[in-house]
Amino acid sequence: MWRLVLTAFLLGSLAATSAQISPVSNAAFYPYGPGTGDILDPTADDSTSGAQALSTAFPFFGSSFNALYVNTNGDISFGSAVTSYTPTPFPVTGNRVIAVFFTDIKTSYSPRGGYIYHRETTDAGVLARATSDIQTAFPTDHGSFVATWVYIATWHEVGLYGASENGYNLRNTFQLVLITDGCKSFTLFNYDRIEFLQGRTNDGDGTTGTGPNPAQVGINGGNGIHYSLHPYSRTTNLYNLPGWVDPGPETPGPAGRWYQRTDLALVGDGPELACPSSEWRLRGDTCLKLYHKPQDYPTAKSTCEGMGATIWNIRSQEDNEFLAGKLSKYLRRTYTGRGVWIGLTDEGTEGTFVWDDGTPYDSSGYSNWASGAMAYNDGTRNCVHMKKAFGWQWVIQECVLGNERNAFFCAKPGEEPEEPECTPGS
Repeated sequence: MWRLVLTAFLLGSLAATSAQISPVSNAAFYPYGPGTGDILDPTADDSTSGAQALSTAFPFFGSSFNALYVNTNGDISFGSAVTSYTPTPFPVTGNRVIAVFFTDIKTSYSPRGGYIYHRETTDAGVLARATSDIQTAFPTDHGSFVATWVYIATWHEVGLYGASENGYNLRNTFQLVLITDGCKSFTLFNYDRIEFLQGRTNDGDGTTGTGPNPAQVGINGGNGIHYSLHPYSRTTNLYNLPGWVDPGPETPGPAGRWYQRTDLALVGDGPELACPSSEWRLRGDTCLKLYHKPQDYPTAKSTCEGMGATIWNIRSQEDNEFLAGKLSKYLRRTYTGRGVWIGLTDEGTEGTFVWDDGTPYDSSGYSNWASGAMAYNDGTRNCVHMKKAFGWQWVIQECVLGNERNAFFCAKPGEEPEEPECTPGS
């Protein structure tokens, strides 16, 4: 009997505590808190909700996840909890994170320092709103999108770690809304109240909630490459998040909302570029393919043209070092006298060099000529290559000369990948 009474008392206390909050009245926010079916996490510091099983897998950066973690310090993660309090600048390796306001947050004060609510839902009203939000914002690209699942996580009036004096009164309220149809996924970052930028850690001030390491806002794919950041991330402009209007949607959404598509991998704020096959390597925005079998210059040029490419042109010291590094191992034991074509010739007009992509050589720009190289430019030698024997500097030789052939890279622009094939609801 005593256990039943105690259980009833604890449940009643929890209900009373939850009922004390007043959810914000904000056009950007989805319903949360008492009466919504939300889970209320216990007060905590550097903690997590633990794995929350999902009835619908959420597509995130090219993968799908059947569970997520709602973490105290202002983020949702996949694969594992993220309980660190230091927002290492994205991109980082390992953590697959949606950071709505990633900083050192603490709710385990007395009286309580905020509430963290979350739930998944397939409520018809919520799905209709999510569908309308995406269709309205992106009618051209996603006008037929129909949401089938939503997850809502809200940090209500949460406090900063290490608060002192007036720091105990500083509060932030923000929300993440994850939306999917089983194929595409979107995340809405909603902000209502931002009164501190960071906790006392990382040289923060517990009284003012300021410091040199403001909160991070963005998405991290987990491989150290793919990510997306809000323009206010890690700056004092974070104070202005509740009034910010996202310039990305075709139809502007409510103030305080940032829209992000989250199923496709990102590089910076744009889509990942793709190369034709695994034989090509993406470097920056260019796809490169190495042909280590030496060819004369006309054959090398023809080979690249046959694939809609050109011989890769060396335009910087970084390019020069990258190319030399790729060939050093290949040339370590054999073919030590050979080099690599860099796509520069004066075949058309003697003394006037032109790159293989058609642009003229700029003598005031980057160059890496070997000492005395121009003395060999006698009319019979027209094609430039880098040679290991010359410290990977540029020398001129005949374009077609017996065994004096060179390796080469073909280069072509990377392309935006096509939408993956997927049937919503499948």
